[in-house]
This record gives sequence, structure tokens and C-alpha cells, in this order.
Amino acid sequence: MKTKIHKFALPILLAIILAILVIDYQCIIKKIMNKNQFANQVVQIADANREPIFKVSKIIKYSSAEAIDNTIEQNLQDLSICQYSDLAIYIDNLTDELTEKNSVKELYIDNFKIDVAYKYGTPTLYYKNPLEISKFRMVAEKEIQDRLQYNIIYTNQQNEQNDYETPTFFADCSNPITIGFINKNILSNYQVTKENGLVSFDGRIFNQMDMNLKELSPKISFTIHLTNLQNEKFVCNMTADLQLETNEGSVKSGYIIQITDESEYYRFFKEG
Repeated sequence: MKTKIHKFALPILLAIILAILVIDYQCIIKKIMNKNQFANQVVQIADANREPIFKVSKIIKYSSAEAIDNTIEQNLQDLSICQYSDLAIYIDNLTDELTEKNSVKELYIDNFKIDVAYKYGTPTLYYKNPLEISKFRMVAEKEIQDRLQYNIIYTNQQNEQNDYETPTFFADCSNPITIGFINKNILSNYQVTKENGLVSFDGRIFNQMDMNLKELSPKISFTIHLTNLQNEKFVCNMTADLQLETNEGSVKSGYIIQITDESEYYRFFKEG
């Protein structure tokens, strides 16, 4: 039995095929345009950052520990052990001449993250007074919330009136960004006995304990945002690995200091 072909079937089929070809062509064109647009944006960003205005020149890391005696008698029978690290980040504005382009108008840090393998304790980040670098300070559990906003100092008079208790940064980038880390109560109710001898109120206390320093070593990450006096915005994503033991030293000797040259790694990229 022969099947009768409708007289409109062929035109309809051709129309469908044509529509599919048009849609495919539009998709291809759109992909090419998007690709070209993305490539142009990449080129523009690369051109804008070919000669960076700001970059991180070096980072100083200081790490130690502290034992807090919780007893009224101060008899060392109830100690809380804390590990802390201080971070000083130096920004280079890459010129000896100060201009609106390399002077800072605004600075803030956000996207804070802490990674510590050790499952005990309370890790916390906070603004560290630069005059108290290497000194232990007990802080609230959530010292930094979502953002750390810095007060910008433009003149010597402003500096003389400042006590550095609040986040402070000089417009000419002459002082470091300072951040503190503390992991509180990584060990509680520690007692000094005849067996373990005298207690050291610094990193040497880890010599008396069975603790893995690699698990205790924190890794923190954050994003630094700054705006210059020309209202150009820059951003730098950073990660700081605060190792408590390296080939050069260990916190078990009391403290460990690491100074790293970051000039080839962390540059501020212009936004927009």
C-alpha cells in the first residue's frame, strides 16, 4: 500500500532544516563574538597591568606559643596552651616619587579563610598593632568579621595623633599591613608536674608535648583591596603558609621568624 505524501511536507521539512541551520549559525557567531570579547578584555587587563603600580615586596612571619595559667594560685596546674603568629605585609608602590597614582586612598581586606589541620583549639584572625608584633595578645573569638578596614594616614600630624590600636596604613605605603593569628586552647588543663619539669611560656613548651607541628601550622588566605588617589581600584589575592617548623628553624626553639621576598609573586591587579 502506498503512503500518500502531503504536498506541504517537503516545504515544512526544508523550513525546519533552514531554521536549524540559522540557529546553529547564530550560536557559532555568538561563540566567536564572546570569544573575541573575552580575548579583548584579557588584552585590556594585560595592558593595564603591564607595569604594576603596587606589589607586595616582602612578608615577615613570626610564630610562637603562650601558656596561660587559669588558677588563682598561679600554681601551673591548669594551663591553656595557645599558638600565635604575626604577619607583616609590605607593599611597594614602585617609585621614589609620590603621586596621586601610587598614593593609597582606601585599603581594606576581606575573604579571610583559615586552614588548620589540628582539630582542637579556636583559630582566630585579628588586626595586630604593629608596635606589638611578636607579643602575645588574647583576643575575642571573632575579632575580624567580614572585612578589615584600614584608616589611611596622610600627614605626620595625623600619625602623631594615632595610637595604632585601630587598623592603620600610610598613604605612601611606608608601613606594613599587620595581621595576627591565634589558635586558643589547643591544649587545656595542662599541668606542670615533677615529670615534665618547668614550663616555658613560649614555643619551647611544644618540646614537652606530643604535638605534630605540621598539623598546627596554619595557612591563611585573604584579599587586599586598595584604591589610589585617582580612584583606580586594585586587588591582590594572597595566601600565607605560617609554618612552625622549617629547615631553617623551629618554634620549639622559642619562636620562628621567616622573611620572604614576594616581589615576583603578589602584584596588585587593576580592576575594571
